[in-house]
Amino acid sequence: MRKIADEAGVNQSLLHYYFGSKENLMVEVLGYVNEQRLAQQRKMYAEAGSFQAIWDQALEYFKEDVRSGYVRALWELWAQGLSNPRIKKRWVEMAQGWRDLVTNLAAHALDEYGITGQYDPRAVGAIIGNLYFGAEVTILAFQDPHVHFEAIRLMGGMFRRLAQDVPKTRA
Repeated sequence: MRKIADEAGVNQSLLHYYFGSKENLMVEVLGYVNEQRLAQQRKMYAEAGSFQAIWDQALEYFKEDVRSGYVRALWELWAQGLSNPRIKKRWVEMAQGWRDLVTNLAAHALDEYGITGQYDPRAVGAIIGNLYFGAEVTILAFQDPHVHFEAIRLMGGMFRRLAQDVPKTRA
């Protein structure tokens, strides 16, 4: 906390007064960063148009999240949440924001491919979200991001090919 206070140019006792602990400060900072990243991605995806463009942008954004340390901070917070219910609650809230975003993107993709109603967008969103969450954890454990980046890229192609094979529900 002393180093954080020095870097911020504030009295260390203020940090303890407002946040109580380094973990509480981390939760609040990560929550703020999380909201900023979600807002940025919502805007970016709204402007992207096609599912292909969104998928490609999401992969580039993910690569930056891994490089920046955001993914590590998020999962370190999750680990703390295993024994701290308050931290777990905040982590779940943050993760839910991403799951909601991905579910909305899945609904957009199903509509774009003319297969709305054939698949539950929540299920498609869960597949996509779990792909990213799994990649995050595996990258943190094994430090080999490139194969996971390629796997995500390939899954985008597989989704597009699968959609082409499904009978369309609209003219």
